[in-house]
Amino acid sequence: MGGIVNQPALADLARPARRVTPATVALASETAAGIAEIATQAETDAGTDDVRFVTPLKLATFPFPDDGEFRSVQIFTADGTYTKPIGLVRAVTEIVGSGGGSGGCAATAVGEAASSGAGGAGGYATEFLEEAAIGATETVTIGAAGAAGASGNNAGGAGGTTSFGALLSATGGSGGGGGVNSSSSAFTGGGTGGAGSGGDINIPGGGGGAGQVVSASQIVSNMGGGNFWSGQANSGSGAANTGLNHGGGAGGSGRNGSQAAIAGAAGAQGIVIVWEYF
Repeated sequence: MGGIVNQPALADLARPARRVTPATVALASETAAGIAEIATQAETDAGTDDVRFVTPLKLATFPFPDDGEFRSVQIFTADGTYTKPIGLVRAVTEIVGSGGGSGGCAATAVGEAASSGAGGAGGYATEFLEEAAIGATETVTIGAAGAAGASGNNAGGAGGTTSFGALLSATGGSGGGGGVNSSSSAFTGGGTGGAGSGGDINIPGGGGGAGQVVSASQIVSNMGGGNFWSGQANSGSGAANTGLNHGGGAGGSGRNGSQAAIAGAAGAQGIVIVWEYF
């Protein structure tokens, strides 16, 4: 026969369960087990209580700051309109002004040389923009590239200004001077670099190299101006080189003895880049 299982007394069944209180169990801490109270949502959001504990639900509804993460980029190499996308948190915007053109060179006779000035590079600006600072649409303007100086002793044209609405602006580089023919020495200035404005960081474009003739020989030092987004266009003992990448100034041209007049080269257009974070 099986054993008899003892049944609890009726008095035991009627006795209420013992309630655990701070008087009988210590409070929990970082070094000791114990009891703890659940924090309210307000206490969780305040972030100052170091006694109560947080549940996954409270943590899930905590208003963490939305720092956003990089998701997309918009690039403008021509005039246009930037439309702020839905859900944008912030954007990093970069702009570059257009490069200046280089000067042309006059024709040379025997025993003469000529060297033109190079174009200056466009300025650069970048800004960290919160969503609220950006309009629903922003007008994007890309400055025209500085024109090449016409054949002969003619200066190059200035690069145009690039802008992102009224928030950022970067002027273009100026054009280099025309190269005069000389049987001794001559100096032709290069264009100055443009300037950025309105950004958290504003960097001027580099100036173009000068055209030089020394003792009836050209000194090849007229490299185009460079900037944050562009290298420097090579100087030329003959034909000029166009500006590099975005906003670079054109390299200068040159002539040795008994050569026909020659034109300069155009600068490079600027650019607008919008890095978007959602």
